[in-house]
Amino acid sequence: MELTLDELNKTIMEMRTKGLLSEALVLAKQGLLVAIENGNYGHGLDLYYQKILIHHAFGDTLSMVNLIDEYEGCCQKYGTAKDIMHFYLVMSLIYDLVGVHEKTVEMTKKSIEYATELKDLVMLVRCHNNLCYLEVEKGSYSEAMQAGLLAIAYNKELVKVEPELAKLQEIRINNNIADVYIWEGDFDTAQALLDSSLSSVLVHNHKREKVAALFGYGFLYEKQHKLEEAVIYYRQAIELAQSYGDKPILKKVMRMLLHVLYELDRRDEIFEVQRAYIDLTEKMSADNLLQQVMYLEFNQQKEKLEKKALYDPLTGVLNRHFIDSELHEWIQGAQNCQLFVGIIVLDIDYFKTYNDRHGHLFGDMILQLLASGLRDFLLQQDAEIIRYGGDEFIICIRNKDGAAINRLVMDLHAYILTLALDYENERYPIKVSMGACINNQKNYDFKNLFELADRSLYRAKNDGRATYVISEL
Repeated sequence: MELTLDELNKTIMEMRTKGLLSEALVLAKQGLLVAIENGNYGHGLDLYYQKILIHHAFGDTLSMVNLIDEYEGCCQKYGTAKDIMHFYLVMSLIYDLVGVHEKTVEMTKKSIEYATELKDLVMLVRCHNNLCYLEVEKGSYSEAMQAGLLAIAYNKELVKVEPELAKLQEIRINNNIADVYIWEGDFDTAQALLDSSLSSVLVHNHKREKVAALFGYGFLYEKQHKLEEAVIYYRQAIELAQSYGDKPILKKVMRMLLHVLYELDRRDEIFEVQRAYIDLTEKMSADNLLQQVMYLEFNQQKEKLEKKALYDPLTGVLNRHFIDSELHEWIQGAQNCQLFVGIIVLDIDYFKTYNDRHGHLFGDMILQLLASGLRDFLLQQDAEIIRYGGDEFIICIRNKDGAAINRLVMDLHAYILTLALDYENERYPIKVSMGACINNQKNYDFKNLFELADRSLYRAKNDGRATYVISEL
């Protein structure tokens, strides 16, 4: 492939934003095959996510469901906090399409939790906007407005970094908030929002969003008892949804159209729409989508997915819960195989000064850079990286050669000193103090090893920082 997987992922996102869905789907399929073949599971997960979102834009629920098993398996084995966030969003979309409202809300709120921790603007906009729609469906209009306003606020930030995507999100937000205003009887504000959606150049390349706007007009006129106008817009929405086969939206709009036709007592049209509605319902039932989704829910190995709670959302490395729930087994494995164990404790020198001078966002970027560097350096090692709290990290290493762990500690410290954050035309090198304890193949008690490594860390600090001390036990 001419594009790298990184460039490919970005290109697919841009194509989705422009509404070039068929072309984006072809690239996603090709890229996914290459990523999996080369064992590049990080990019593979991104491409799974892209592929599923494209199917969602097409209204192709069956293809989404068919991909979930593979996607979930890959998330469990190789996923970071970002991938679990994406997985929850995808599940929320699927539950919504098959009509399981409670699970849709649950999955949406879980994805919001991760997006908040990761400060992911794209997801914060999308998820809060989805929550706005879900609260409208539930009849909670105050909560819907609150979620919609949060989506607007985040979208104002998004426009600074992803202006085209922010325009598309604005259409989606306007469509949902218009529904809130319609329910509250503020028809003028609702119409202004829908006018904004349909007058956008972008909406004509996004059929799903255009259907939502047309549906909004139909609902607006229905609530104003302008039933003839409502029929026109509902029929336009149905025609457009049929053009790309969006069954869930078709069913929803047909149901609303039938209600208006009963009010108008248009018997011939009622018969025609009823027949199409029944036919559509039978086709959707034949797909067994609800049964498939509930089967997935029943058979998901939840404990594996919940293990992702062991990961720190900001940095993607393990958090201290790993020490309580998994580390004993990890060390036991080393003892059973008579491997040496090394425990490294490190923190960033003068980290508080970074935060005080440059703000917590800068501090977060420093932590993410350090975690990424640790992952890269230790990729081929039998090692676990844990964010213990704040700027303190613990690294647990197993190796058949104690001297190799000793050399690794020295090389790791030297490597970290090469890391630097480029920020606002300045370069900020990362300096860490590090303490390590390597066992003698007799002592496998983590508490003892950790305490000695921690004391070694403070010796390194007392020696002037930006250095390391290695002890043996």
